Amino acid sequence: MANQKNLVHRAMRLLGRVMPGKDSGENERAVRMFGRMLKAMDFFKSEHRYLDHTWPVSSGNYIIGNPKGSIAVCTLTSPELIKPLVENDGVAIAGRLVTVNLGIEKIIRNIISNPNIRYLLVCGKDSPVFHTAQGLSCLFQKGVDEEKRIIDAAGHYPVLTNINMDQIDQFRDQCEMLDYSGELDITSITAALDQYAFNNVKPYSESKPTSIADRQMKTGGSFKKLRPGGHRESLAYDPAGFFIITLDRKAGEIVVRHYLTDNTPAHEMRGRRAGSIMLGLLREQLISQMSHAGYLGVELGKAETALRSGLPYEQDHPVRG
Repeated sequence: MANQKNLVHRAMRLLGRVMPGKDSGENERAVRMFGRMLKAMDFFKSEHRYLDHTWPVSSGNYIIGNPKGSIAVCTLTSPELIKPLVENDGVAIAGRLVTVNLGIEKIIRNIISNPNIRYLLVCGKDSPVFHTAQGLSCLFQKGVDEEKRIIDAAGHYPVLTNINMDQIDQFRDQCEMLDYSGELDITSITAALDQYAFNNVKPYSESKPTSIADRQMKTGGSFKKLRPGGHRESLAYDPAGFFIITLDRKAGEIVVRHYLTDNTPAHEMRGRRAGSIMLGLLREQLISQMSHAGYLGVELGKAETALRSGLPYEQDHPVRG
């Protein structure tokens, strides 16, 4: 184990030298390359496991407890907490976390590959450099932007480069974060574990919401026919304000400007994907009417199509080639 850690540290230092970072100190290329190396190591390691011992899927500084437990424990920079806490029967895995990119990626992979895990308890001393507890909290509360950067995370390069949006979404949906960061007392942390270990929560695969189509297939019956159309109030009627959507061709972005009902400029949001912009507007609670949300969804979809296809876009008009 010590030799493996030394090899990893040497590889990180080498990548840092041959791939200089930006002036801000962030080194996207090195993080991406190192992430690929770790994924390759995990793949070859998994080839030598028995079929019933394929979890966890990512290597790391952790100890496996009861794989059927509902809690994963992150001890941040306090490895001395791992061994005593993993002895709790409700703990599936316990390990430390140092970085807000590759480290969080490993946590996500290992948790979403075990549907029994429904809680992530964070404890121990946080890194004063990487701010991993704060990064995890932001991930759960605010998610990521279209570049997969954790929104408002303070740590160094908080970008989840090596995993996809579906994995991030499942992680946030599957788990609840129990924030005990800064807590080092074993007795207090164990009491928190006991509080959640016996909640009888179902595995994620069983408790995941079922779609309307799936429910219809299971229950049978016939569909009630509805006619399309309806009445939408004037955009000025939404007390939250209205939006002007344009394209910034040079930047390759959709630009959404939010105005208050008295025409006062309020907010601006930019992005390349209609879905991420819509989620951002909902997150900021800038839309108060369902009809307004539906209208914006259609307009943003048109704007993204026009942006990707190089076609002209004008709000409230069809996109034509």
